[in-house]
Amino acid sequence: MGAGKRFILAVLGILALLCSVFLILATLGVLDGTALFSVFKLYRITGNLQYTVLGFVILLIGVILLAFSMQSAERKEGGTIVSFTEIGEVRISFKAIENMVLAASRKVKGIREVSTRISYTEQGLVIYLRIKVLPDIVIPELTSKLQATVKDYVEEICGSGVAEIKILIEDIAQEIIKKNVR
Repeated sequence: MGAGKRFILAVLGILALLCSVFLILATLGVLDGTALFSVFKLYRITGNLQYTVLGFVILLIGVILLAFSMQSAERKEGGTIVSFTEIGEVRISFKAIENMVLAASRKVKGIREVSTRISYTEQGLVIYLRIKVLPDIVIPELTSKLQATVKDYVEEICGSGVAEIKILIEDIAQEIIKKNVR
């Protein structure tokens, strides 16, 4: 859902919340004696339980509209990215992109294990990497090299833009020392 649609849903949600609060307060008699009470002739609905219930229904609708407007812009079209050619449609699964990311990350020295997750936003692919690095590796250099390598590889092979690569250093792998058994 685009930003414009989310904005419209948010405005409608806020308006519904305001109207519902006004209606509930009017039916409960809280607005008695105010200018609003006489202008809108609220004496007709004061104490009417049906209008109070209607106010709560509108309140619920407002909350639902606000919840939809707050949803993330992420979308996953069935776990694929779609591109169109002259002949037809090409879909690349997120699983295939994850394998591309794993292949690219193997080219970077100093990484012991990698796991990945892919999502798609309007700006392009978002790649999440969880890695274990070898000890004594300079992490800022490693992560910038990993980000550049993965971005270039995925964009070249897949043809889809990479918006962001987020890396979590999960652990520092301990070197396994092999002992000769006598």
